[in-house]
Amino acid sequence: MDKDKTLIIKKVAIAVMTLLILAYIVSVIIKANFAQIKTQSASIMTVSDSVEVTGYFIRDEKLITSDADGYITYRTDDGGRISKNEAVADIYSNENAAADKKIIDKLQSQVDALEQLDGLTENISATPESLDKNINAYLSQINYSVSNGNMAEADNGVENILYNINERQILTGKAEKFDERIDQLKKQIDELKKNYSNSKGKQVKSPVSGYFVSCADGFEGIYNTKDLEGITPDDLSDKKWKPKDVDSNVIGKTIQGVYWYIACKVSAEDALRIKTAYNLRVDIPTVNNRKIDVDVYSVNQESKTSDAVVILRGNYMNPEMSYVRKENISIVINTYEGIYVPKSSVHEKQVTETFTDENGKEKTETKTVQGVYVLIGNELQFKQIIEQYTGDDFVISKSSPEKEDIVTDEYGVLKVYDDVVVEGANLYDGRIVD
Repeated sequence: MDKDKTLIIKKVAIAVMTLLILAYIVSVIIKANFAQIKTQSASIMTVSDSVEVTGYFIRDEKLITSDADGYITYRTDDGGRISKNEAVADIYSNENAAADKKIIDKLQSQVDALEQLDGLTENISATPESLDKNINAYLSQINYSVSNGNMAEADNGVENILYNINERQILTGKAEKFDERIDQLKKQIDELKKNYSNSKGKQVKSPVSGYFVSCADGFEGIYNTKDLEGITPDDLSDKKWKPKDVDSNVIGKTIQGVYWYIACKVSAEDALRIKTAYNLRVDIPTVNNRKIDVDVYSVNQESKTSDAVVILRGNYMNPEMSYVRKENISIVINTYEGIYVPKSSVHEKQVTETFTDENGKEKTETKTVQGVYVLIGNELQFKQIIEQYTGDDFVISKSSPEKEDIVTDEYGVLKVYDDVVVEGANLYDGRIVD
């Protein structure tokens, strides 16, 4: 019997130990599940809803030709505005003559500016402070012009800065007259003219007004603005979109009119989205001022379910814009700014609310509320998100929702800098996190 009792005691002890071990393991697992809470601070993000397409750029363009032989120098930067019969280029017998003419023009511009200042010596109404403001403004203009590739405008900014510096010297008494400097410049000009006078250039003028471009790509005239409403998806195939040979006497072209156009082949669904969108923009990777405002000129479509050609219209112009012909672009339909929320952290709750209808009867309504768990102190709270855009793995929630956006008053709304739970188990409203 003693042996039997001892055996029973041993079995009981083993069972108790086993239960204790199992309880410990379960408690560790539960504790681990409850403890593994990771949060992420809610932050503002801007995203674009866009359609990626190939854009074919169509413009009315007039070729500029010249049969003169020699070295060409252009008076106008690409993308620069010109008038009808305005000189856009000079053709010289050699490169040295062209370089001399460029220097002569630069020096003459300095002479004109200094002579103008000499005439203002006793009538300057500016102050050193106002001139300093002018100089800073021109510096900003130069920076903007360089970043947009407009070097002619940047050069003008440099000349304006020099003018303001010289005017400041007169005003502060550091200079009275510029006669000596003017004489030096005129001597340089006279010396250069001795060589230049024997090889003066022939002017080339633009036959029409518009934007000047110093090259041709062979696509001029394939499609014109009069063809826009008849362009089909098939017309934008590589078989039909081919350049023509450019004659050797072409020295540039003029883009006529104010507008340029982009033809894009899109699906029926995207055509509808683009057609009904407001504040359309296009993102062109090769153009410095990336997102450019456009509007819908035409949607060419056989039926509501067939592929379409969307024609977009814009008027922004810079050198890069004057070259682009076929480009992978993004049509930005809308831009959303709000609170970034990972999709994995979004949860749903069912809320039943009681209300009185128009007949005075009480009714209940069950609503689905989307939201996230937020850690406030050591307590979890469920907060609504007001979805305005959904990406592949994230949601953008309104940061300042209107009253009508809020599904229920039972829970608060997610705000910037809230600590959103992005990883964790056993989440519920009011849970205390150790």
